[in-house]
Amino acid sequence: MISNRDLLHAVVGLYDVSLSDMTPDVLYSSVCDKWARTIVLVRDVQETVEDLTKRKATRRNLAKKVDDEDQAKEEGEEDKYEEEEASPSKFATVYSDTESEEEEEEDDEEDFSKGINSFIKKAAERRTQQKVTETVSQDMVGIENRIIGAITFEKKYIQKDRVIHLTLLSVRKRYRKFGIGKYLLQQILEPEVVGHYDAIVVHADNGAVDFFQKFGFSDDIVLNSRWSELAEQFTNCTLMAYLPAFSGHTLLSTLKIPGLEVFELEQQFNKWKEKTTEVYQQQVSIVMRMKHEIIELKSMNEKQNELIDTLILENERLKKEKLMIEKEYLDHRLTTARTVAYGSDKVNDIIPRGFLPTDDEDDIDTSDLISGLQREVDLMDLAIKRERLQSLVDSDPITKSKFTTVDESQYMSFPTTRNKKQGEPYDHMKDAAFFYDVTEQFKKGMKLDPQIKGSYEVTTISKATLTDSYVEKYREQIKRMKEPTLIADLYFCGGLEHPERLNDIIKHGFKEQDFVFGEFGRGLYFSKYPSKAAQFSAHEKILLVEVGLGNIETVSKQDKTRKSPSSPEFDSIITPGRLHTSQGVGDMVYNEEYIVYNISQVMPLCLISYAGT
Repeated sequence: MISNRDLLHAVVGLYDVSLSDMTPDVLYSSVCDKWARTIVLVRDVQETVEDLTKRKATRRNLAKKVDDEDQAKEEGEEDKYEEEEASPSKFATVYSDTESEEEEEEDDEEDFSKGINSFIKKAAERRTQQKVTETVSQDMVGIENRIIGAITFEKKYIQKDRVIHLTLLSVRKRYRKFGIGKYLLQQILEPEVVGHYDAIVVHADNGAVDFFQKFGFSDDIVLNSRWSELAEQFTNCTLMAYLPAFSGHTLLSTLKIPGLEVFELEQQFNKWKEKTTEVYQQQVSIVMRMKHEIIELKSMNEKQNELIDTLILENERLKKEKLMIEKEYLDHRLTTARTVAYGSDKVNDIIPRGFLPTDDEDDIDTSDLISGLQREVDLMDLAIKRERLQSLVDSDPITKSKFTTVDESQYMSFPTTRNKKQGEPYDHMKDAAFFYDVTEQFKKGMKLDPQIKGSYEVTTISKATLTDSYVEKYREQIKRMKEPTLIADLYFCGGLEHPERLNDIIKHGFKEQDFVFGEFGRGLYFSKYPSKAAQFSAHEKILLVEVGLGNIETVSKQDKTRKSPSSPEFDSIITPGRLHTSQGVGDMVYNEEYIVYNISQVMPLCLISYAGT
């Protein structure tokens, strides 16, 4: 004699007081879903009457406070559930052994809560009758007194799998710990009750995970990712799944075909084998393609290296040709200049005819004398350059042939170095040529740097006065180098911290205290360009030295602990330079620095004083 509407309200009321995270409107929609089914465990009426009578005798000794909250409803109030904020559950008076909860506002397409107030009012009246009467009769017993527990599930298809989605499960608080929940869950696991299925999925409360694990449910994340689309409507819970055995869980099991379960098991294994084989094939394909990609990149790298080597050889060849052309050009200029100066083809004469007056001649005109001296200085400069180029060419036995492999360090352009002959007497002519050459090289070096604005003039030149022992030690060290013919005039990149040492260096030579602690190690740093060396030297002073570079090692990696070239095969190193490394601006060619780690490879020539104009 129970209506479906009252049964619905009673089931939702049981879920409402048991599941605190779900509101009545959500419960109504879940229980009344199109594919939802609910199993309700109900007691016999007579058994319920006997239980209420026993409980009535017990309650007589308890407090007699009666909750009349629901009876205070105003007449004419719509018989429909209305959501309220921060209020106890509507079913708090129906199930006295439950707890209240807050409700959330949410709109539903269809309202299944109609009649809720009438049901609650009738339940309250029956409850009042049970309290005031001595004997409980069957007409005082409602469905809310008989329900023990309920479980709700939905049938769905997910990726062609028949899935039983267990949405709600609750047992009345008074009857927990008696195996009621276990009994209801076993009904869901039986195909005779819910039909054939491939999996049962449940979103278990975090406190109920152990309960479901006892019945074979798994919380494996990878396995349950198959049912991830069911997780959108649930929060603060764990997705778990139960997979049945093969026996008795297929539609063909009713045919009673012998060995059918084994056949289905074999089918599942074959399906697993196909999937595994496909995954393995994909992995092997990726590995092979990566392997071939590496081979292809390696081949491209080798081709690029070959191209770089070819360009280097071509660059060396062009440098070689340029060196030969410069030599021929200087020979031509020297011959032409001597012919013009001496008025004859006697190009090997050193002293020009008519330069010194004879006894029979009168005083020489001053302008003619100055012009003659200037021509002689130019001739000496050309002779020095010619001899230097000739020494560089003659020092390499491959020079006379068009070779393909050349040490690049032998053909770098350096400021010219004068060949000093031991025992040659001191005279003003040679010093004049030397000072003129130093001045011109300084001004030319300043103009070559595109970052230098303005011009600079040499004011004074202090020539080095070294001892014979220092010079001899320098020459012996040059002979011991791997490439003794590579000598260059360079500018010392130092003296900024100790400018007082510059005057001492041109008198006694370099000492280890003059070593610079730079980014490329501890040694003596030099540059071809005075504009760069000046940034590390004293104000408007710079030191010109002759450096035995020998076999040069190219180094680009910074190492402040370096104290020598990386191999004994090298005598010095060439680097991108400290200015290029720290500032990252300008052409790297103008910032290059040469470094030697042996003071015997360096001989000071002069100290230049200059000023900007």
